[in-house]
Amino acid sequence: MKARARSVPLYVGAAALLAAITWIDYVTGYELGLFVLYFAPVALVAWYGRRSAGLWFAVAAGACWFVVDWLNKPPYAKPLLIYWETFMRTASFVAIAAALGRIRSDLARREELLDVISHDLRSPLSVLVGQAQLLRRRLGHDAFVAARVDAILRCTSRMDHMIEDLLDSARKRSHRLALRLEPVRVGQYLPELIERCAPVMDVARIRLEQREDAALVARADPSRLDRIVVNLVANALKYSPPESVVELGATRADRWVEIRVADHGPGIAPADLPHLFERFYRSRRTAARDGLGLGLYSARLLVEEQGGTLRAEATPAGGATFVVALPAAEEGGAGAHRPIGGEAPGG
Repeated sequence: MKARARSVPLYVGAAALLAAITWIDYVTGYELGLFVLYFAPVALVAWYGRRSAGLWFAVAAGACWFVVDWLNKPPYAKPLLIYWETFMRTASFVAIAAALGRIRSDLARREELLDVISHDLRSPLSVLVGQAQLLRRRLGHDAFVAARVDAILRCTSRMDHMIEDLLDSARKRSHRLALRLEPVRVGQYLPELIERCAPVMDVARIRLEQREDAALVARADPSRLDRIVVNLVANALKYSPPESVVELGATRADRWVEIRVADHGPGIAPADLPHLFERFYRSRRTAARDGLGLGLYSARLLVEEQGGTLRAEATPAGGATFVVALPAAEEGGAGAHRPIGGEAPGG
């Protein structure tokens, strides 16, 4: 019922647009120049409204064109030519409306299918994580089993991040990505995030280069900020040598709070920089590693939705630095968000 009510302004506006185009066509008699304009109301309804409504508007556009031609009485070699021309025009409108409606319907079904698949994947994944965490709590001094459990938790965390990346991509395209912005004390947040990630990430390689600072208060969605930082840190750990460290820190830059993640990996090729945050993009240096090419795209999407920016900087000595710039909030804001139960993000 609500969806039908939301469609009423669309249909009224499209009808008004079609009426205006018809009137201009009748007054000017310049039909060839207005050919493309007749597609506008048909395309709007076919894409944003119901598929059947798009077809009806296609027929209405053809009828309006016929009426204008009939009233203006253009010269035709044969009297029946006007009907043939009207039929061809109406057929073109109907074809465009049907094609747009089909594409829109396919996109909607694909998004629904992605939601269902993501939900179905997460159900057994949650059970697996729960069982692994239970086993980890009951372990004695068996280092071999503890290492296997930690490996399971790390893999499940990576799978959960991939699922979230897919979901965020679908939500963005369907305008369903909702954020809950609040002040976040970055000085408290980063150490707590590292502590929460200990079961699923090699936090011993992370070097925190930031002290508690009252000015480091960003306006962000805490749960999505978890995703952003964990995504960048996980990438840095993944693509840098096992013995190297990853620097994580934050600074205040005018009206922005910047979170920096720096690694000592192979760096970023100049040809990759313009495409680094594109969806499904994999550089030659990382194509051999597992992944969907959605991590950096998802991180950029979430940062920009919070009013910030995400950029990459290549360092001359090798490695790369990713900088998340978020709007600064008023000092004295709320503390860092901690997920219920204190579990690591994605775990």
